[in-house]
Amino acid sequence: MKAQEFTELQTERLDLRPLSATFDFANYLFDIISHNRDFFRFMPWANIDKPESEFEFLQNAVKDWEKQEKATYGMFLRTDNSFVGVCTMFNLNYNNESGEIGYWLNPKYAKHGFMNEAVQAISTEFFNKGLKRIVILANTENVASCKVAKKCGFEQEGVLHSYDFLPTLSKREDVILYAKINKD
Repeated sequence: MKAQEFTELQTERLDLRPLSATFDFANYLFDIISHNRDFFRFMPWANIDKPESEFEFLQNAVKDWEKQEKATYGMFLRTDNSFVGVCTMFNLNYNNESGEIGYWLNPKYAKHGFMNEAVQAISTEFFNKGLKRIVILANTENVASCKVAKKCGFEQEGVLHSYDFLPTLSKREDVILYAKINKD
């Protein structure tokens, strides 16, 4: 499989598009994360301490999109363009026809099925591009993330013990490996 151009996507309620690297948006993201530390406790990257870290994340997301190495989609409501979250296809291995999806949600949009929509759309898009296997890694205690994987048809393949060090919890954590196989 060869790399193919990433494209913007739409679901019933969401526009999925590349993020913009602006200081205003970086400050907005930092504000969401810093005011919801407990919500993001399972995210190794959520230990950021300044908006500049978010700006660097955004700059890297733009570069990775342009190089077709990682597709970081911002999730925006189609009705009013409100920011809902981020869903990323990364660890793309075109020779192995595989990739990994990671995601996070603005807490005020939790429990409305938005992440399910985004994961389904991105999985379908990359299966159509030729991927045969997509994985999701979810902390064993992150019930919401595990529910997304299951609702989107990913099957649990195992537990990776002591896989992640979470600075937010100051300890190593187990993660569940979920996978979805393209049978076409």
